[in-house]
Amino acid sequence: MASCRQLYRLNLKSSLYELSGLAGKHGCQNLHFKNTTASSSQLRWSPPGTKNTVNTWSNFCQQHRTSVAIPRLVGYQLYRKNHTQATAAPVEADQDPSPPPFPIPKRKPILYIPPGPSPPGRKHQTLTLYTITPIPTSRLEDLREEIFLQLVKFDITGRIYLAKDGINLHLCCPVEHVKDLQSSLKDLVLDRFGKGPDGAIWNFSCEESGDRVFRKLKVAVKKQLVADGRLGTWDVQDSTPPQYLEPEKFHAHLDKVGGNALLVDMRNHFENEVGTFKGAVKMDCNTFKQNMDLLDELLEGRDKNKEVLMVCTGGIRCSISGRYLRQKGFTDVKMLKGGITSYGHYIKSNPHLKSHFLGKNFTFDGRRGERITEDVISTCHQCHTPHDDITNCANIRCHLLFIQCPNCRAKWKNTCGPECHHAIETGTGPALSKPYDYHAQVRPGSLLTS
Repeated sequence: MASCRQLYRLNLKSSLYELSGLAGKHGCQNLHFKNTTASSSQLRWSPPGTKNTVNTWSNFCQQHRTSVAIPRLVGYQLYRKNHTQATAAPVEADQDPSPPPFPIPKRKPILYIPPGPSPPGRKHQTLTLYTITPIPTSRLEDLREEIFLQLVKFDITGRIYLAKDGINLHLCCPVEHVKDLQSSLKDLVLDRFGKGPDGAIWNFSCEESGDRVFRKLKVAVKKQLVADGRLGTWDVQDSTPPQYLEPEKFHAHLDKVGGNALLVDMRNHFENEVGTFKGAVKMDCNTFKQNMDLLDELLEGRDKNKEVLMVCTGGIRCSISGRYLRQKGFTDVKMLKGGITSYGHYIKSNPHLKSHFLGKNFTFDGRRGERITEDVISTCHQCHTPHDDITNCANIRCHLLFIQCPNCRAKWKNTCGPECHHAIETGTGPALSKPYDYHAQVRPGSLLTS
């Protein structure tokens, strides 16, 4: 069985035949795929009735905006296939095949870009899933391609990260395919590798289904589910999970302990700026690695038997950091199961309750946030009037993440200020050659708008 699963990804052409079905779904019915000679590594396509018309798969992808990166498989496939056939003993599921006698470069994420906008009237559901469960390293690449081939059939966009510690995904799915998505992930991941002691944490957007909020589907293999800057210093699988509190119990617990609890918001500064729990410690950080460093500083010298409460967007950052604290000896670590998203569902379904969370829950998709309460706890970074809509500067060389009110958006044409506004209006200026700097991109500071 293991060798069969490994050979699944070796047949590149059959995989592309499966994807060719996608072309028919998107108005490319006039195209069909046909095999070439056995010695050829090229897949050809031609319009029916046309002779001697040959194009590569990459050309097809470019013309129809379907980006599929399955790089440098052919030579490796031939090696693995011959090696497997010549080997008497089958390769076990948790073993890596012996390396080929030539270097294999790091494989890039697999990408799919829908060929156009969604059909009019189609609604999409934004959702997340994560589970912390061991996946053999030798299975990750196969799993990545299986998931991609299955999900691309349903016109799903978003991002999926796989690691030896589990899966973490954030997707936008047509409403009519949500059950197909859940069934596929159950078959491909949860039934194969288990749900781990934390379980499989599903989350659906607090807002009603709407437009597509991701531009593409990306499936990648990562060293860690969430990069904590501590790779090799501790093992997620060898740690004890924190105690998970359902939103109802978490809310009741906050009612009980009031401001006496240590409640840590494990999100980045630009997330907690537009919404957070009352009394929470807000981490002034740009990344989860910085967040973990600040967590160490915050808890240094603290009695390890005292309670620590943790919250984040969907739960995975608290699941990782909670396990980290348990491994460091903290005995009473609790977290909000499903994160702020699940708490938002609870509050909205119980309008008589007074929410402990105020404002918006930042989301890493095109929405840039979903409202939990009507409270506005932040201000426009340009005119400083109360506002909490987060956007990116229209100058893609800047792409600054900042809060902008409707008046400033109209005045500065969706840019962060005079320099980028001038660059967009005239097509000239130093703002068009800004180097990429993530940390500067998420730190708007004091924007000049005069």
